[in-house]
Amino acid sequence: MSEQKTKLQKYSAPALEKGLDILEFLSLSDTAPTLSQLAQGIGRSKNEIFRMMIVLEERGYIERQEGDLFKLTGKLSLLGGDRTDNSKLAELAEPYMTRLAEEIELSNHLWVPNGKDELMVINSVSSSQNYGVTVQIGYTTPVFPTSAGACFLSELEDDARRIELLRTIAPDQSPSDLQAFSDHAADCRRQGSVSLGSPENQAINEISAPLAHGAGKTVIAALTIPHFANALIDNRRGMVVKALQTTARQLQENIATHMPLPRAAWHNAF
Repeated sequence: MSEQKTKLQKYSAPALEKGLDILEFLSLSDTAPTLSQLAQGIGRSKNEIFRMMIVLEERGYIERQEGDLFKLTGKLSLLGGDRTDNSKLAELAEPYMTRLAEEIELSNHLWVPNGKDELMVINSVSSSQNYGVTVQIGYTTPVFPTSAGACFLSELEDDARRIELLRTIAPDQSPSDLQAFSDHAADCRRQGSVSLGSPENQAINEISAPLAHGAGKTVIAALTIPHFANALIDNRRGMVVKALQTTARQLQENIATHMPLPRAAWHNAF
């Protein structure tokens, strides 16, 4: 055993160990720590871990919150899962998303539920252009007030049920804001897509289409195209929306063939 341990130590990777220390500490933390708290927690200085934190954030493994607090994203669970539904869905969507990005010259990404009131990106395809908006795999966002969230809410036909659910996931929002979001979900149900501003950046709009599954038309994912708000003139917007809806429809058919088992509706968690 001692000889084997010596051989393992001989091939140590200090930078990798540093990154793993960070990820393991965050996975055990009940609250999001600051950089100083994280450094202290793993017995290192802030300067030692600063660059590693930047890399982990850029690669989508950790997320910086308001107040320079850090938390893990869901990316590790995607990598570690043994052919989970999400990994299968991401794989099935890849060629469709790539073709869509090439057709409209805009990036797109795929959302799935991540708990009751949050969504997570499980696949993302960049535009071939040098400019644009790209979202990292593992990135999370609230259901309210995003266009992807409206897609999941669109499964519910009854306005009163939508409002009831919204009061649960967004209790601090005004009745008028909840009603407006419910109306957007109703529009998505009728039209097959919805366009809303990004809650994180006022300069960005997001067009999303729901992906329904099974006889019950359970919404299991939302396909989103983010773009700068002033980047789409009316005639191009129509082309982009049509391409998104067509891609969503084709992807739905592929999902029905390769993932035939029913999936629980997101709103059943409430």
